[in-house]
Amino acid sequence: MKKIYVLLLACCMVMSLYATPLELDPEEVLADTMYAREDHTMPSYIAFLVAKRAAVADPTQANLQALVDKVAALRPKEDPYNMVATINGDPKTRMGFCWFTNDGVLDGEVQLVAKENAEESDFETDAITFAATPTQTKKICYTGIASYIVTATGLPVKEKLRYISHKALAEDLMPGTAYSWRVGYEGHWSPIAHFRTEDEHQGEFSFLYMTDSHLMNPTYINDARRCAIAAVNTVPDAKFCVFPGDFVEDGAALNSEWEWERWFEESLEPVIKKMPIVPTDGNHDDSQNLNYTYHFNTDNTFKEVYKKPQFDGIIYSFVYGDALFLVFSMQDYWRDNYTINGWSSTSTYLDGHLGPWFRSQVIANPDTKYRISLAHFNLFSGSDHSTDVAPPMFRACMLPVFKDCEIDVALQGHDHTYEVIGPVNPDDCTPILDAISDREIVEIDNNKNRTGYKGGTYRTDDGTFYFIGATCGHKRYYPHSRERMESEYTEDPNTLRDDKHHNVKNYFDLFTGMFGQPEAPSFTKVTVKEDCLEFNSYTAHSDGTATLFNTMRVVRTKEHSVPQGLETPEVIVNRNKFIENGMLFIRKNGHTYNAMGQVVSDR
Repeated sequence: MKKIYVLLLACCMVMSLYATPLELDPEEVLADTMYAREDHTMPSYIAFLVAKRAAVADPTQANLQALVDKVAALRPKEDPYNMVATINGDPKTRMGFCWFTNDGVLDGEVQLVAKENAEESDFETDAITFAATPTQTKKICYTGIASYIVTATGLPVKEKLRYISHKALAEDLMPGTAYSWRVGYEGHWSPIAHFRTEDEHQGEFSFLYMTDSHLMNPTYINDARRCAIAAVNTVPDAKFCVFPGDFVEDGAALNSEWEWERWFEESLEPVIKKMPIVPTDGNHDDSQNLNYTYHFNTDNTFKEVYKKPQFDGIIYSFVYGDALFLVFSMQDYWRDNYTINGWSSTSTYLDGHLGPWFRSQVIANPDTKYRISLAHFNLFSGSDHSTDVAPPMFRACMLPVFKDCEIDVALQGHDHTYEVIGPVNPDDCTPILDAISDREIVEIDNNKNRTGYKGGTYRTDDGTFYFIGATCGHKRYYPHSRERMESEYTEDPNTLRDDKHHNVKNYFDLFTGMFGQPEAPSFTKVTVKEDCLEFNSYTAHSDGTATLFNTMRVVRTKEHSVPQGLETPEVIVNRNKFIENGMLFIRKNGHTYNAMGQVVSDR
């Protein structure tokens, strides 16, 4: 290593002192055929390549040392990367895992040790192993076309690569147990990560909410990492992290897998090593290259029944403690057919598939105290997405579902502003003011808090509480004023479709708590308690600490009911859904499945 460093230093000094760029080719000066791209994992090779280019451009002692460090950090092509654990089914006994390897590396498994901080030696003696299923990806765009990605990677535009996506499902785990895990195979193991299964009789617990990292340039990557570090330092006992989409900036055909790589290997890596992720997709993640599908291993029962979503595992549910989580995507609202026409807007996908699924999950899990939904798109929002074309259709289709299913809290993303909304009456879209108490009145700030409210207790007996926690990254929107919201209101369906208007009368009144832009990467700790859901929201600092800027409570005083009856979509042919002892079952191809997609009988 010392020899490499001395040679690099000597070469760069010669180039700097005696040559112009035309006289010496920097690539030749620092070329080393030992370090070929095809021999190393993509993340480690790109880090090396970036360091090499920096040393060529500016051969300082620091840059040359950074290059030597990246040479030492190069990983062989067989090593795993982009690893993540995801809740998949019953969090007491199951956990999903996914990771990437270079194309052609098909071997792989996940190993677990029932120990909180296991070391490599523990895996040699105490590991339980679960086989992985390898899938070759499409040939997907690595760099895309954005100039900042080309600059950051040193690779040409539209560079395409294939990978192997490995997925494994660990089952029959012990409830209430701390596990350490790693993925790969003999001689090629990942770093060790951790999670804890749900307790058999789970009491109070906390989880993290982070959203909209929009990874692209170094500022966005570093801000999201700073947020992740502060989050795990502040909430070290969080059971999982919900992330409702927009992981990356560039979707569509020329999406950038480099951006996804940064999410797993840099920005959210501190969270991934400590807990499972609960993801769903955002509009910027949309791509026919299926990056989302390749990167996560969540329950896919919805797609097995309805055959509709673009991505696997974007619609699923699970119960944790006293809460039912309904994770969903409205991204595919356009499938089959839809109309956007004021309150009469319809979508076959939302009305015919997603709505019945919501009702089925509530019927199958009637006894949880809290019902929490998680989605990227907004039913209500107060910033740059409030006048989008689609939200009137989302409200028309989903508000009746939220009413029937008595959803307590809707966790949203997409709007990049801190927004406390409701509880909202689903029949007339008005705030239920007598369900709000304990708000603190503070000075109004047009950017940080337009309402002048802070804190508060919000009762969800008769309506849903909507929450957007700004962004864990750098892309920020700002709250709209009452005057602007009133000027954008229309009752004309034709005007509503111009992407400049909304159909929510007195929209600003729905913002019943803090409403503004924290102007820093933000995360929220949600604690499920016996008497409330407690929200503590923080801004993250570069030193790994965080500042609390809002605390509020959501309470429910009435017991939940369940929807009466269950609509079966016309698209489901030769199948039968039925309710038995309060549980949903599906008959298909001679088998009977429960709501989690598990075969329970052959009748």
